Amino acid sequence: MNAATLASSLAGNFEPATAIWAGLVGAAVMLAVIYMGMASGMTSMNLLRTLGTMAVPKASNPVVYGVGLMVHLMMGAVFGLVHAGLLHAVDPGSDGAAAGYGLLFGGIHGVIVAVMMPIMLTMMHPLVRSGDMAAPGVAMTGLGKMTPMGIAMAHVAFGLVAGAIYVAVAG
Repeated sequence: MNAATLASSLAGNFEPATAIWAGLVGAAVMLAVIYMGMASGMTSMNLLRTLGTMAVPKASNPVVYGVGLMVHLMMGAVFGLVHAGLLHAVDPGSDGAAAGYGLLFGGIHGVIVAVMMPIMLTMMHPLVRSGDMAAPGVAMTGLGKMTPMGIAMAHVAFGLVAGAIYVAVAG
């Protein structure tokens, strides 16, 4: 697709349903990256358990993981909308530029999460507050020294996938 065609197809043609689907697929890819990091010993951060126990700290594992998955997918849908909106705002000139912006948006998002998530968990998570879950440490390093890199890479994967799907379908 040439630059003029992509720019004119994105300009003013925001497609929220496509953005949501792109975000959901991006969230699934992000989970794959996170759980590969766990399997390789890079991190001990179990995202679905962390999200689930934030809402239902004493529930059974199926409930905890189900709630965690629902929360993660809802955030994926919301951030799919955000990433699509950002793509419309920057109006990339090509599919390659759109992919580059997706990488950039995901990387920035990942850095923000690595900085803000430990603050949020320390203040709000009932199991962290009670000492039943490990303290996240600065930039989540309490869950493994490579955890911040894993968080950044998972968000980069989200940005790339969500952006590429959105531009491929909506553009």
